[in-house]
Amino acid sequence: MIIIPSVSIYFDEIDRQYMVQPTVPSSLGGSREFGEPFLIRDQDFDSTVADVVLNCLEQYLKTKYDPVLERRRSEKQQLDFVKRHKWVSVSRLPSGEIQVSAGARQGGGYHGVKEGDVLIDGTLAGKRLPSAISEAFRRAR
Repeated sequence: MIIIPSVSIYFDEIDRQYMVQPTVPSSLGGSREFGEPFLIRDQDFDSTVADVVLNCLEQYLKTKYDPVLERRRSEKQQLDFVKRHKWVSVSRLPSGEIQVSAGARQGGGYHGVKEGDVLIDGTLAGKRLPSAISEAFRRAR
């Protein structure tokens, strides 16, 4: 099984801030959001987001899943969260490239947007991530 490190980024359309949510590998496959998110104010986005996201991707395999630390919401809290937040996913592919994917709201969750992916050369990620993530949020619904 190929493990692909990923991180979720949410944009709060009311408070105008970003939430970078670390993920960890799940024993059920895929990734689970886990631990405390990193909050980034809108005005600090360009100078901060690349370092935070790349650090989360680096820590992906080093962090052990503990169900006690998993973020949980009631069904109503989840619906309210989805209404208020846009979602983008960032993954490090086995090739070393970074994939930035726009998401769309659907019911109480999110799914990928067709033609919403951007690939970045991993060696240029520090410079190109802020603009790629911003573009993904423009495509996100």
